[in-house]
Amino acid sequence: MAMELEDLVADLAPRVLRYSRGRTRCPHLAEEVAQDALSALVQRWRRSGPPENPTAFVFAIARRRSARALLRRRLMVPLEALLDRPSPAPDPAEKTQRRAAVDEALAALGRLAARDREVLLLVAGGELDLGSVGEILGISGSAVKMRVHRARRRLAKLSEENHEAS
Repeated sequence: MAMELEDLVADLAPRVLRYSRGRTRCPHLAEEVAQDALSALVQRWRRSGPPENPTAFVFAIARRRSARALLRRRLMVPLEALLDRPSPAPDPAEKTQRRAAVDEALAALGRLAARDREVLLLVAGGELDLGSVGEILGISGSAVKMRVHRARRRLAKLSEENHEAS
């Protein structure tokens, strides 16, 4: 059973990290969120056995924790400025090192409605099946499929508009 848990964590780690990075847009914050979500799975597994759907369990926790982390970050930035502490936001040198394609994709993703962005991050970043995404979001698999289809069309349109504007 311990080996099964280790294999699951190894499989989920890069996926939940990608998802968290898409949600938070900050590598450091994403690592914290992913680690928290995976730690919660390990604790739950050891305390009372595996959850019914371990993947959905991890991504539901990552979803909640990234929302809390973003809120905490928004609340702390003004306080850090007041206390003359450096902001946790990436410095300009770090931002310039990011690849242009990733920035463009994240910008287009950021212009999507929250529900479109969420479903794309869960399916693409988290590599989750439609049933797991439906369980996390509290909707049916067919509703997830429709949301993904529409969100991809909207993202493609935003990307085209961005290329035309450049």
